Amino acid sequence: MKRIVLLLLASLPMLVQAQNVSWKFFDRYTKAEGFTSVQLERKMMRQAAEKGDEGLAGLLDGIQYIRIVALDKGDGGQFVADAEALATAPDNRFHLVMSETEGGQTTKFYLREAEFYYYSELLMLTYGTKETVAVN
Repeated sequence: MKRIVLLLLASLPMLVQAQNVSWKFFDRYTKAEGFTSVQLERKMMRQAAEKGDEGLAGLLDGIQYIRIVALDKGDGGQFVADAEALATAPDNRFHLVMSETEGGQTTKFYLREAEFYYYSELLMLTYGTKETVAVN
């Protein structure tokens, strides 16, 4: 039993660090000037699902949170570069699952499946001439 507890304690920093990567990114831009952010927590989604249909409730039941950060004005180059770095860093284990470019707008979906993490994570990045948005 002591070995199991020691193993869990030893691996906890790696799990916490993996979970905090996207949080650090979103926190940085949530507080930055020129960005608008929205964060929906599980409790709010659960209340919305209770007033909706069963299908919506089932879909929202598996979602822990939704975070959105959008560039209001200015150059989104650094924002996009940081989001791409988050998604493509080998340690973060995100995998590109879809990419589309249309009308000067690029949208990419990255997925990090639940292996050592508590939950899977989806990152959508949209950037181009019309808007620059990241959704997690």
